[in-house]
Amino acid sequence: MSSSLSGDPISAVLIPPQLARFRALTGVGSADLEVNVNGWNKYVLLTDDRAFLFPRAPANLEWFIREVTIYGLLPPDLTVVPRVLGVWHEPDVYALPFAVVTRLPGTHPEDASALMADLGGAIARWHALEPTRFDLANARPPAHHDRPATQWLRRALDPATTRAAAREAADRLHRHDAIARWTEQLGRAAQHPPVLVHGDIHEDQLLARAGVLTGVLDWETARIDHPFWDFDFGEWGTGLWRRHRSEFSALWATAWRAYADRRAVDPDPAPLETAFRLRHALALLEHDGVHDPGVVGTIGEHLRALDA
Repeated sequence: MSSSLSGDPISAVLIPPQLARFRALTGVGSADLEVNVNGWNKYVLLTDDRAFLFPRAPANLEWFIREVTIYGLLPPDLTVVPRVLGVWHEPDVYALPFAVVTRLPGTHPEDASALMADLGGAIARWHALEPTRFDLANARPPAHHDRPATQWLRRALDPATTRAAAREAADRLHRHDAIARWTEQLGRAAQHPPVLVHGDIHEDQLLARAGVLTGVLDWETARIDHPFWDFDFGEWGTGLWRRHRSEFSALWATAWRAYADRRAVDPDPAPLETAFRLRHALALLEHDGVHDPGVVGTIGEHLRALDA
Protein backbone atom coordinates (compact mmCIF):
# COMPACT_ATOMS: atom_id res chain seq x y z
CA MET A 1 0.00 0.00 0.00
CA SER A 2 1.35 3.43 -0.94
CA SER A 3 0.36 7.01 -0.19
CA SER A 4 1.38 10.51 -1.22
CA LEU A 5 1.28 13.94 0.36
CA SER A 6 0.45 17.31 -1.11
CA GLY A 7 1.39 20.47 0.73
CA ASP A 8 3.12 21.05 4.07
CA PRO A 9 2.76 18.02 6.40
CA ILE A 10 2.03 20.28 9.36
CA SER A 11 -1.22 21.31 7.69
CA ALA A 12 -2.55 17.85 8.57
CA VAL A 13 -2.58 19.08 12.17
CA LEU A 14 -2.78 22.91 12.04
CA ILE A 15 -3.81 25.14 9.16
CA PRO A 16 -1.71 28.32 8.68
CA PRO A 17 -3.70 30.69 10.98
CA GLN A 18 -3.72 28.07 13.73
CA LEU A 19 -0.02 27.43 13.24
CA ALA A 20 0.81 31.13 13.56
CA ARG A 21 -1.15 31.34 16.82
CA PHE A 22 0.47 28.10 18.05
CA ARG A 23 3.97 29.45 17.44
CA ALA A 24 3.19 32.65 19.33
CA LEU A 25 1.41 30.93 22.22
CA THR A 26 4.02 28.27 22.88
CA GLY A 27 7.16 30.32 22.19
CA VAL A 28 8.20 28.03 19.35
CA GLY A 29 8.65 31.05 17.12
CA SER A 30 10.17 30.21 13.77
CA ALA A 31 11.81 26.97 14.94
CA ASP A 32 11.59 23.96 12.65
CA LEU A 33 8.84 21.49 13.51
CA GLU A 34 8.91 17.76 12.84
CA VAL A 35 5.47 16.23 12.22
CA ASN A 36 4.50 12.73 13.34
CA VAL A 37 1.04 11.49 12.38
CA ASN A 38 1.66 7.77 13.04
CA GLY A 39 -0.19 7.61 16.36
CA TRP A 40 -3.66 6.10 16.43
CA ASN A 41 -4.86 8.57 19.06
CA LYS A 42 -2.75 11.68 18.56
CA TYR A 43 -0.59 13.84 16.33
CA VAL A 44 2.81 14.98 17.57
CA LEU A 45 4.78 18.11 16.63
CA LEU A 46 8.43 17.99 17.66
CA THR A 47 11.07 20.64 18.28
CA ASP A 48 14.64 19.87 19.34
CA ASP A 49 13.65 19.57 23.02
CA ARG A 50 9.84 19.47 23.19
CA ALA A 51 6.97 17.30 21.94
CA PHE A 52 3.51 18.79 21.44
CA LEU A 53 0.65 16.27 21.72
CA PHE A 54 -2.67 16.80 19.92
CA PRO A 55 -5.56 14.32 20.28
CA ARG A 56 -6.80 13.36 16.82
CA ALA A 57 -10.52 13.68 17.59
CA PRO A 58 -12.96 13.89 20.54
CA ALA A 59 -13.05 10.09 20.71
CA ASN A 60 -9.30 10.11 21.41
CA LEU A 61 -9.51 12.64 24.26
CA GLU A 62 -9.80 9.95 26.94
CA TRP A 63 -6.42 8.52 25.99
CA PHE A 64 -4.79 11.96 25.71
CA ILE A 65 -5.96 12.97 29.19
CA ARG A 66 -4.73 9.72 30.68
CA GLU A 67 -1.29 10.07 29.10
CA VAL A 68 -0.81 13.67 30.21
CA THR A 69 -2.08 12.83 33.72
CA ILE A 70 0.40 9.99 34.09
CA TYR A 71 3.32 12.15 32.94
CA GLY A 72 2.41 14.60 35.67
CA LEU A 73 2.28 11.93 38.38
CA LEU A 74 5.36 9.84 37.68
CA PRO A 75 8.44 10.85 39.72
CA PRO A 76 11.02 13.07 37.98
CA ASP A 77 13.81 10.59 38.60
CA LEU A 78 12.09 8.13 36.25
CA THR A 79 14.01 9.69 33.38
CA VAL A 80 12.77 7.37 30.62
CA VAL A 81 9.33 9.03 30.82
CA PRO A 82 8.52 12.49 29.41
CA ARG A 83 7.61 15.34 31.78
CA VAL A 84 4.62 17.65 31.28
CA LEU A 85 5.62 21.25 30.57
CA GLY A 86 2.21 22.73 29.79
CA VAL A 87 -1.40 22.10 28.77
CA TRP A 88 -3.59 24.46 26.73
CA HIS A 89 -7.17 24.65 25.54
CA GLU A 90 -7.04 27.37 22.92
CA PRO A 91 -9.72 26.95 20.22
CA ASP A 92 -7.89 29.47 18.03
CA VAL A 93 -5.10 26.91 17.84
CA TYR A 94 -6.91 23.58 18.12
CA ALA A 95 -10.46 22.54 18.93
CA LEU A 96 -9.33 20.13 21.69
CA PRO A 97 -6.84 20.49 24.56
CA PHE A 98 -3.20 19.93 23.64
CA ALA A 99 -0.03 19.58 25.70
CA VAL A 100 3.73 19.88 25.58
CA VAL A 101 6.15 17.41 27.16
CA THR A 102 9.89 17.03 27.21
CA ARG A 103 11.44 15.40 24.17
CA LEU A 104 13.66 12.58 25.37
CA PRO A 105 17.05 11.86 23.79
CA GLY A 106 17.57 8.97 21.42
CA THR A 107 15.81 7.43 18.45
CA HIS A 108 13.59 4.43 17.87
CA PRO A 109 15.91 1.40 17.91
CA GLU A 110 16.26 -0.67 14.76
CA ASP A 111 16.36 -3.77 16.96
CA ALA A 112 14.75 -3.63 20.40
CA SER A 113 16.01 -7.07 21.42
CA ALA A 114 19.22 -5.54 22.82
CA LEU A 115 17.21 -3.41 25.26
CA MET A 116 15.48 -6.20 27.18
CA ALA A 117 17.56 -5.91 30.36
CA ASP A 118 17.25 -2.11 30.42
CA LEU A 119 13.53 -2.36 29.79
CA GLY A 120 12.97 -4.93 32.53
CA GLY A 121 14.76 -2.68 34.99
CA ALA A 122 12.78 0.38 33.91
CA ILE A 123 9.46 -1.46 34.19
CA ALA A 124 10.40 -2.47 37.72
CA ARG A 125 10.78 1.21 38.63
CA TRP A 126 7.19 2.15 37.85
CA HIS A 127 5.77 -1.16 39.07
CA ALA A 128 7.31 -0.42 42.46
CA LEU A 129 5.25 2.77 42.82
CA GLU A 130 2.24 2.64 45.15
CA PRO A 131 -0.81 2.08 42.88
CA THR A 132 -3.07 4.20 45.07
CA ARG A 133 -1.17 7.35 44.09
CA PHE A 134 -2.70 7.04 40.60
CA ASP A 135 -6.39 7.77 40.09
CA LEU A 136 -6.92 5.15 37.39
CA ALA A 137 -9.88 3.22 38.77
CA ASN A 138 -11.91 3.75 35.59
CA ALA A 139 -9.04 3.42 33.13
CA ARG A 140 -9.90 0.77 30.58
CA PRO A 141 -7.45 -1.26 28.51
CA PRO A 142 -7.26 -0.79 24.73
CA ALA A 143 -9.84 -2.40 22.47
CA HIS A 144 -7.70 -5.38 21.49
CA HIS A 145 -8.08 -6.71 25.05
CA ASP A 146 -11.62 -7.70 24.08
CA ARG A 147 -10.29 -10.45 21.82
CA PRO A 148 -11.12 -13.95 23.13
CA ALA A 149 -7.54 -15.09 23.70
CA THR A 150 -6.70 -11.95 25.66
CA GLN A 151 -9.82 -12.37 27.75
CA TRP A 152 -8.59 -15.91 28.43
CA LEU A 153 -5.30 -14.48 29.66
CA ARG A 154 -7.16 -12.14 31.99
CA ARG A 155 -8.90 -15.16 33.50
CA ALA A 156 -5.59 -17.02 33.73
CA LEU A 157 -4.01 -14.15 35.69
CA ASP A 158 -6.92 -13.92 38.15
CA PRO A 159 -6.49 -16.22 41.18
CA ALA A 160 -10.23 -16.89 41.21
CA THR A 161 -10.25 -18.32 37.67
CA THR A 162 -6.69 -19.55 37.07
CA ARG A 163 -7.46 -23.24 37.39
CA ALA A 164 -10.44 -23.06 35.06
CA ALA A 165 -8.38 -21.12 32.52
CA ALA A 166 -5.61 -23.73 32.61
CA ARG A 167 -8.18 -26.50 32.03
CA GLU A 168 -9.69 -24.53 29.15
CA ALA A 169 -6.30 -24.15 27.49
CA ALA A 170 -5.53 -27.86 27.90
CA ASP A 171 -8.92 -28.80 26.44
CA ARG A 172 -8.74 -26.48 23.45
CA LEU A 173 -5.11 -27.32 22.65
CA HIS A 174 -5.59 -31.07 23.28
CA ARG A 175 -2.81 -31.09 25.87
CA HIS A 176 -4.31 -32.72 28.95
CA ASP A 177 -0.87 -34.09 29.78
CA ALA A 178 0.26 -30.50 30.51
CA ILE A 179 -2.65 -29.37 32.68
CA ALA A 180 -0.87 -29.83 36.01
CA ARG A 181 2.22 -27.95 34.82
CA TRP A 182 0.23 -25.13 33.25
CA THR A 183 -1.99 -24.82 36.32
CA GLU A 184 1.08 -24.53 38.55
CA GLN A 185 2.77 -21.93 36.35
CA LEU A 186 -0.35 -19.81 35.87
CA GLY A 187 -1.09 -20.10 39.59
CA ARG A 188 2.30 -18.58 40.37
CA ALA A 189 1.64 -15.83 37.83
CA ALA A 190 -1.71 -15.00 39.38
CA GLN A 191 -0.11 -14.24 42.75
CA HIS A 192 1.42 -10.97 41.53
CA PRO A 193 -0.58 -7.99 42.87
CA PRO A 194 -1.81 -5.20 40.56
CA VAL A 195 0.63 -2.40 39.74
CA LEU A 196 0.80 0.65 37.50
CA VAL A 197 1.40 -0.64 33.98
CA HIS A 198 2.18 1.20 30.77
CA GLY A 199 -0.03 -1.42 29.19
CA ASP A 200 0.94 -1.35 25.52
CA ILE A 201 4.72 -1.27 25.16
CA HIS A 202 6.06 -2.06 21.71
CA GLU A 203 9.28 -1.38 19.87
CA ASP A 204 8.02 1.82 18.21
CA GLN A 205 7.45 3.36 21.65
CA LEU A 206 11.03 2.91 22.82
CA LEU A 207 13.96 5.30 22.42
CA ALA A 208 17.62 4.39 22.72
CA ARG A 209 21.01 5.99 22.34
CA ALA A 210 24.30 4.10 22.08
CA GLY A 211 22.47 0.87 22.90
CA VAL A 212 20.94 2.21 26.13
CA LEU A 213 17.21 2.69 26.73
CA THR A 214 16.44 6.41 27.00
CA GLY A 215 12.66 6.60 26.63
CA VAL A 216 9.35 4.77 26.97
CA LEU A 217 6.64 6.79 25.23
CA ASP A 218 2.85 6.77 24.69
CA TRP A 219 1.40 6.16 28.14
CA GLU A 220 -2.20 6.60 27.01
CA THR A 221 -3.09 3.00 27.97
CA ALA A 222 -1.66 3.25 31.52
CA ARG A 223 -3.80 1.58 34.17
CA ILE A 224 -3.63 -0.50 37.34
CA ASP A 225 -3.33 -4.09 36.18
CA HIS A 226 -1.34 -7.30 36.38
CA PRO A 227 2.43 -6.68 35.88
CA PHE A 228 2.66 -9.14 32.99
CA TRP A 229 0.89 -6.67 30.68
CA ASP A 230 4.17 -4.74 30.41
CA PHE A 231 5.93 -7.85 29.07
CA ASP A 232 3.50 -8.63 26.27
CA PHE A 233 5.79 -9.12 23.30
CA GLY A 234 2.67 -9.97 21.33
CA GLU A 235 1.85 -6.29 20.94
CA TRP A 236 5.35 -5.27 19.89
CA GLY A 237 5.41 -4.25 16.21
CA THR A 238 6.11 -7.06 13.83
CA GLY A 239 9.81 -6.29 13.43
CA LEU A 240 10.83 -7.86 16.72
CA TRP A 241 8.72 -10.95 16.05
CA ARG A 242 10.00 -11.42 12.52
CA ARG A 243 13.66 -11.06 13.48
CA HIS A 244 13.71 -12.89 16.80
CA ARG A 245 10.86 -15.39 16.96
CA SER A 246 13.20 -18.27 17.77
CA GLU A 247 14.74 -16.26 20.63
CA PHE A 248 11.62 -15.24 22.51
CA SER A 249 12.27 -17.56 25.44
CA ALA A 250 15.61 -15.84 25.97
CA LEU A 251 14.12 -12.36 25.49
CA TRP A 252 11.37 -12.97 28.03
CA ALA A 253 13.94 -14.41 30.44
CA THR A 254 16.33 -11.45 30.08
CA ALA A 255 13.61 -8.85 30.65
CA TRP A 256 11.98 -10.70 33.53
CA ARG A 257 15.23 -11.47 35.39
CA ALA A 258 16.32 -7.82 35.23
CA TYR A 259 12.87 -6.88 36.52
CA ALA A 260 12.90 -9.50 39.27
CA ASP A 261 16.35 -8.45 40.45
CA ARG A 262 15.17 -4.90 41.02
CA ARG A 263 11.82 -5.86 42.56
CA ALA A 264 13.06 -8.86 44.59
CA VAL A 265 10.47 -11.25 43.13
CA ASP A 266 10.84 -14.80 41.78
CA PRO A 267 13.29 -14.58 38.83
CA ASP A 268 11.90 -17.70 37.11
CA PRO A 269 10.51 -16.55 33.74
CA ALA A 270 8.47 -19.75 33.23
CA PRO A 271 5.13 -18.32 34.49
CA LEU A 272 5.49 -15.31 32.17
CA GLU A 273 6.37 -17.42 29.16
CA THR A 274 3.61 -19.93 29.90
CA ALA A 275 1.00 -17.19 30.11
CA PHE A 276 1.91 -15.52 26.83
CA ARG A 277 2.70 -18.60 24.78
CA LEU A 278 -0.65 -20.12 25.71
CA ARG A 279 -2.36 -16.84 24.86
CA HIS A 280 -0.68 -16.87 21.44
CA ALA A 281 -1.55 -20.51 20.83
CA LEU A 282 -5.20 -19.88 21.70
CA ALA A 283 -5.26 -16.77 19.51
CA LEU A 284 -3.95 -18.77 16.57
CA LEU A 285 -6.85 -21.17 17.02
CA GLU A 286 -9.24 -18.31 16.30
CA HIS A 287 -8.04 -17.84 12.68
CA ASP A 288 -9.08 -14.21 13.03
CA GLY A 289 -6.63 -12.78 10.54
CA VAL A 290 -5.04 -10.67 13.29
CA HIS A 291 -2.51 -13.16 14.59
CA ASP A 292 -0.44 -13.93 11.50
CA PRO A 293 1.57 -17.17 11.89
CA GLY A 294 4.22 -15.60 9.69
CA VAL A 295 4.76 -13.04 12.41
CA VAL A 296 3.86 -14.64 15.75
CA GLY A 297 4.63 -18.25 14.94
CA THR A 298 2.49 -21.36 15.04
CA ILE A 299 0.65 -23.26 17.74
CA GLY A 300 3.23 -26.03 17.48
CA GLU A 301 6.11 -23.59 18.01
CA HIS A 302 4.57 -22.21 21.19
CA LEU A 303 3.77 -25.61 22.64
CA ARG A 304 7.21 -27.00 21.83
CA ALA A 305 8.79 -24.02 23.61
CA LEU A 306 6.70 -24.72 26.71
CA ASP A 307 7.74 -28.37 26.62
CA ALA A 308 11.46 -27.60 26.30
